[in-house]
Amino acid sequence: MDLISVSALVSLLSKIFNGTTEKAGEQLWQSLASVVRRLFGRNATSVEAVKRLGERPGDPDAIRALAQALVDDTSRDPQAAAQLRHWVVAAEQTIAANGDVTNSVSGEVSGNVLQARDVHGDITF
Repeated sequence: MDLISVSALVSLLSKIFNGTTEKAGEQLWQSLASVVRRLFGRNATSVEAVKRLGERPGDPDAIRALAQALVDDTSRDPQAAAQLRHWVVAAEQTIAANGDVTNSVSGEVSGNVLQARDVHGDITF
């Protein structure tokens, strides 16, 4: 099984705390904290790192420390690594579904332009 990299976890955790995911970010953070406690009990480095990040939400050093602790702890436990990978996939899907959208129009445009994130149903101009 591929281990999750520190940089991938830093990126994901940063997205959770940077405010773009709003309520989804809070839910993801709570679910990660729960997963870490369940996987590692009370004595793992990851549990302490979750506590520190919870005290300093969004702090880049605390984010990096948690990412490193998760990589270290899961490298010794294949089952924990699989469960963390499952959480990462679900978190990435949640962020993609709740993330920002950037629309841009460039060049010469003649006619109607629609900028939207999700469109359900017909559009008529």
